Amino acid sequence: MQNASGIILAGGRGSRIKRNKALIKLPDGRALIQRSIGVLKEIFPEILIVANQTEVYRVFGVRVVEDLVKGKGPLGGIFTGLKYSTSHLNFVMGCDMPFPQPALIHLLLEECSDYDVVIPEAAGEVEPLFAVYSKSCLPVIKDHLQKDKLKVRNVLTELRVRKISEEEIKSVDPERLSFFNVNTDEDLVMARTLLQASKSDEQR
Repeated sequence: MQNASGIILAGGRGSRIKRNKALIKLPDGRALIQRSIGVLKEIFPEILIVANQTEVYRVFGVRVVEDLVKGKGPLGGIFTGLKYSTSHLNFVMGCDMPFPQPALIHLLLEECSDYDVVIPEAAGEVEPLFAVYSKSCLPVIKDHLQKDKLKVRNVLTELRVRKISEEEIKSVDPERLSFFNVNTDEDLVMARTLLQASKSDEQR
């Protein structure tokens, strides 16, 4: 497998849940973002957190970088992560996704050799915040940012993209837990329920 870095985007405003989602505590005492960091540390030698408020994330013991293009949404965060990363290949995920499955991350990385982006697609929808981007994407992303064209899906049309099918996803993440994210209080309740269930399974 090629050398790669892990990038966590923590620049969202949490407008629906009214607080910093990344720092919300789960029943195991860890913040949402800590669960992601724990998984990525087992895979990547370098992990970066892209954030607007960098100081609050330094306690997690990984590299924290400030968003270079504030107010440009996830596309700006991806651009910043790619600029700061020391690796050509970079796995990018959101900070509010507490159950990233290592097997799916490995699958994405294994498919990178001839592509700029490797991204899961299910029911016709891609998952731009659980995907691998190479530094080759930077010129195209920069152009879109300068034109204020901020949809990641539009960027993909100008790049070499390998889409991971629903069948491939199910082979390594049958419940699609990797894409579960916390946007509302109801999602948070579900995340806590899933975590408790996984703990119960481990104790059996």
